[in-house]
Amino acid sequence: MIQAAVLGSDVSKSRSPAIHNAAFRALGVDGTYGAVSVAAPQFQTVVADLRAQGYRYLNVTIPHKAAAFELADRHGPEARVSGAVNTLLFEPDGKIRGENTDGAGLIAALRDVGVEAPGGVIAMVGAGGAAAGAVEALTRAGAQVRLIARRPEVAEELRARLLPAQRERVTVTAWEGDGLARALAGATALVSAVPAAAWADAAAAAGLAALPAGAAVLEMAYGGETPLAVAVRARTDRYADGLGMLVHQAAHAIALALGKTPPLPPLFEAVRG
Repeated sequence: MIQAAVLGSDVSKSRSPAIHNAAFRALGVDGTYGAVSVAAPQFQTVVADLRAQGYRYLNVTIPHKAAAFELADRHGPEARVSGAVNTLLFEPDGKIRGENTDGAGLIAALRDVGVEAPGGVIAMVGAGGAAAGAVEALTRAGAQVRLIARRPEVAEELRARLLPAQRERVTVTAWEGDGLARALAGATALVSAVPAAAWADAAAAAGLAALPAGAAVLEMAYGGETPLAVAVRARTDRYADGLGMLVHQAAHAIALALGKTPPLPPLFEAVRG
């Protein structure tokens, strides 16, 4: 039987068990997926314990993604650039492989709202852990990324970690002043990788006036109507919250762990049920 789980500081309300257990059923896999809340000092010990129990893989969420990166012996490209791991795979040779599937999830979620990464112009707000893996995946797929951050120096550090060809596809803009408006002008999509409350700021709302009519908007946050969802309603009907990205990144993690890609409809039904 396959055992797996999500680890975070408080995952009591996580949607991941519903998604992964639905995937196991759809694939005809005998498996069980749980949620384990763990404080930072105990993270490494809990991972070791679950590994000893025969767990196949673990998903990792706030605030343990950096710690998961340090635990891994091998890293996928998104994980290397971001310094964050959201999937730990326990491999047959005894090594731990760390992957970050957020970027793959984002690209698939953008496709759901009609945006293809190759040739797309993506305005990404935020340069923290949520954005880093996504920027790596988007630029590797051929998108142009306009990275907008309150701390441009952090965004520049992220840009510098990319391969040279990918680095050329990224421009950095400060959130302050007219930076947001300039970055949104002519963009294919806006991706928000900041907390939902950030868009309650009056200056942010003013900058959104530059969003092209009909452009796609994808917010990594989910759960309830957010200030960004309210602000863009008059400009586009192509808004999506983070649930789609959550499902797609989970499906990608499952494919990495099991070598089988689950059908998506049961997963979406589970997460919205």
